[in-house]
Amino acid sequence: MSDSLYSLLETTAQRFPDKRSFLKRRADGSLSAYTFAELKDTVDELTAGLIVSGIACGDRVLLICDGSSHWLAVDLSIVSAGAVSVPRGTDATDEDLRYIIQHAECTMAIVQNRAVANRLRDPARRLPVPERILIIEDAQFALESGPDGLATLAAVGQKALSQLPRLVKDRLRETDPRQLATLIYTSGTTGAPKGVMLNQLGWLKAIECVASRIRFRATDRVVSLLPPWHAFERAIEYIILKHGNAFLISDISRLREELKLFKPTIFPSVPRIWESVHSGIVAKLAKESPLKQKLFHFFVNYGSVWAMEKAFLLGYERRIQRPALTRQALRRTVALLKLLALSPLYPISRVIFRPIQAALGGELRLSVSGGSALPGVVDRFLSAAGIKVLEGYGMTETSAIISIRDVDRPTPGTVGTPIPGYQIRLVDEKGGLIDRPGVKGTLWVKSEQILLGYYKRPDLDGQLFDADGFFNTGDLMFLNDRGELMFAGRAKDTIALAGGENIEPVPIEDRLLESPYIDQVMVVGDDRKTLGALIVPNFEQVKSVLGVALPVPEFWNTDDVVRKLFQKEIGRLVNRETGFKSFELLPRNCFYLMDRTFDPDLEMTRTLKLKRPVIKERLAAAIASMYE
Repeated sequence: MSDSLYSLLETTAQRFPDKRSFLKRRADGSLSAYTFAELKDTVDELTAGLIVSGIACGDRVLLICDGSSHWLAVDLSIVSAGAVSVPRGTDATDEDLRYIIQHAECTMAIVQNRAVANRLRDPARRLPVPERILIIEDAQFALESGPDGLATLAAVGQKALSQLPRLVKDRLRETDPRQLATLIYTSGTTGAPKGVMLNQLGWLKAIECVASRIRFRATDRVVSLLPPWHAFERAIEYIILKHGNAFLISDISRLREELKLFKPTIFPSVPRIWESVHSGIVAKLAKESPLKQKLFHFFVNYGSVWAMEKAFLLGYERRIQRPALTRQALRRTVALLKLLALSPLYPISRVIFRPIQAALGGELRLSVSGGSALPGVVDRFLSAAGIKVLEGYGMTETSAIISIRDVDRPTPGTVGTPIPGYQIRLVDEKGGLIDRPGVKGTLWVKSEQILLGYYKRPDLDGQLFDADGFFNTGDLMFLNDRGELMFAGRAKDTIALAGGENIEPVPIEDRLLESPYIDQVMVVGDDRKTLGALIVPNFEQVKSVLGVALPVPEFWNTDDVVRKLFQKEIGRLVNRETGFKSFELLPRNCFYLMDRTFDPDLEMTRTLKLKRPVIKERLAAAIASMYE
């Protein structure tokens, strides 16, 4: 394993000096990019420039940047100079920036463009401006060449290296990979952001283990549209750095076009993106003839059965307990016979699903999902379409990754086994250890990957670490007999009904998302007698089924025809026969139909997870109306 992130870059630059990566398309269609040799030269020059400008080991540098070819070069330069990278996106609120700059005591800010610099300097915003602000790129995505631009800093560094060739190497020797390298402030849902302290060693161990689990190849092409400061995306970029992959930085407005042009083999993303892919296909299908719809649904069912029987045959089916050997052998024999019987239709199914593959570029071999739980309906659909889904699990506090499905045995319904180096514990409500499969508990983890602590928050460290050094993830999990983790919800998301029942909303939401008429959903019910649901309809699907005479969505809550459609869907999906307890059911009228999607800026995180406390507060009147 490499001893620093810089050494990863150094090795890859030697192996693939002329290979282009970190591609970002400009408005005119041309690409901003680096060869790995250019990336190393730029990191050397920027690191030297930072050292000459007075950056000392341990100084905190605010890095405000969205997806950019230059993000990794800047991040590596800060860390290689021995300073601490404090990253954030350009959409950070003034309130968050004010807190982060003061709390981290940032002495320098490196920002994406002049507009962000002007925002920091705007007197009306009353932000605590760091001593120096540098600008990364101009309007054409080239390094900014002005007096406060990174091109100027690189030139200063280049001159310094011509006089002191070992300037960077000497600073690297002063830098311990176990010391603080980055402060990632969690966006959170309430309260002030928390500064998660991570070091290089944690990232290096994480990417080493994950790359082997996924089996990255140097020939893989990877596309992503996640914010670069987010832990999941950051791990991906470091993996690219290790393996020398071609990497395209996309965004949601260009993703469809760029998937076809770039033809990725690996697409890491968050569940909401895969949900959108699924919803888009369902919406498009609704416009086809009844015959085409029936044919497609037939092959979706066929693909699901094929994927399930293949999992049984190869021994990675979804299960909790190990079956008896005779029963297991019999089930595998049945699976083999079913696959043989189904095999004549397999080539046809590939033709049916070819347009989906083509829309993803036509050469995708892996989809990687992380950031939150992947809904089962989406997981099953992607598998049915022949798209291998590796769902992973982790958090900022664990250098992004705790577990991920195995590329050869991607057990559906799980987030895989913990990667090497992790010790895990499941703890019940009374603090006792759970030592058998199928019993839900809170997950505690221990590893060299996990955070050093929360910056200036020893009070939190005492709450979240036990005496043995295990960290409380706050996530509810259970294990199957193979040691694979299965997500059961967030402890802080648990809904406590007035009758005392504690309910995890995620399994109910996951089930409701199987409806073609539901695009997003959040189950509520704290301190109420029953559960309720905030539902974002799939507006096009509802209109296509119920006709053009519908009122506008703003009035759907008072329209009997629309409400009956959703009453029927809720009753069909969440009932005693589908495995839900009586107190987990939604009363007939206890739902509210929204006339918009959840706000991605205010009501969702950057990885598109619901900010439940924020939504409850903003939609308090809507929630109250359900129970009137």
